[in-house]
Amino acid sequence: MLYSEQANLVFIHVPKNAGKSIRNAFGRSAGMSWSFLASDLGVSESRAAQLMDEEVDVPGLGIVKPAHLPLPIVEARFPATWATIRSARSFVLVRPPRDRFFSALMQRLGEFAGIQGVRADDPLVCREAARVCEWLEGRGVFCDVEYIHFSRQTDYADLRGERVVSAIFPLDRIAGAAQWIEAETGLKLDVAHDHARREPRRWVGAIQPAARFIGRRVMPSAMKKALYPLWMNSGVFSDAASRYDTIDLGEDVERFIADYYAADARLYEEAVRQVNAPSPHVSA
Repeated sequence: MLYSEQANLVFIHVPKNAGKSIRNAFGRSAGMSWSFLASDLGVSESRAAQLMDEEVDVPGLGIVKPAHLPLPIVEARFPATWATIRSARSFVLVRPPRDRFFSALMQRLGEFAGIQGVRADDPLVCREAARVCEWLEGRGVFCDVEYIHFSRQTDYADLRGERVVSAIFPLDRIAGAAQWIEAETGLKLDVAHDHARREPRRWVGAIQPAARFIGRRVMPSAMKKALYPLWMNSGVFSDAASRYDTIDLGEDVERFIADYYAADARLYEEAVRQVNAPSPHVSA
C-alpha cells in the first residue's frame, strides 16, 4: 500500500490496477511515509521504501511483495500497516475481473516464464491460463509472489464480508478517484493511467524467434534494458488490452474465471454505480 501522512490517505494497491500510476502521483504531490512497513519488518524507513517493491521473506508467510498484501494477511501479520489503514481514509481501484485476469496472465508469462512480447491470442496463453486456474482451484486468500496478480480484488477492499476501505473506483474512471481525494483531503493528484500492455503485431511472428534469441543470448543485459522501452513503443507493437475480450480462453477457463471472481465482478459493478451517482465523490 501507499500512505501519505500529510493527507492521512492510504492507497491499497490491488495488483494489476494502476499501482504505478498512483505511486507516481503520490510521489509528485503527496509525499509518502513508510514508517508502518519499517515497524512491521524491523528495518529503517529508507530500507522499507526499497523493500516495498522487492521480494521479502516473512516468517510464516514465505516470499511476499509488501506492495501486494490482501487485507486478511495485513490484519494477521502486519500490525502497524493494519493500524495505518484503519486510522486513515483509504481507496482502491478495481477493474473487470476477466480483463484483470488476462493482464495478469500476460505479465506472468513475461515475469516467470521469460516470454516477452507474446501476442494475447498465442495458444500458449490459453495453456498457461489453464495452469493458473488449476493452482487457484479451491484456494482462498494468498500472497504467493508467483500468483499474487491473480488474487481476488475483494480481498483488498473487504474483510469478513465488511467494507474496510473508504472508497472504491473503477480503473477506467480514475479521474473520479482524484475528485474524491481532493474533496476528502484537499490534495490535488494527477492520477492519469499512463501505461498499457503492448503486444507484437501479427506480421512480427516471422522475425520474433530471431529477436528473442538475440535478446536472450547475444545482447548484453545493459543494452537490452536500455533498448527495451524503445522497442516496445515502436510500430512493431500495438496495445493489447483492447483485444482481451475478443479472445476465447476455453470453456473451462472462462467458467472458472466467472465463478472464482464472481464477487470481484459485483465489486466492480458497485464501483461503477457509485461513480455514476450524482454525488461528486464516493464514501463508504
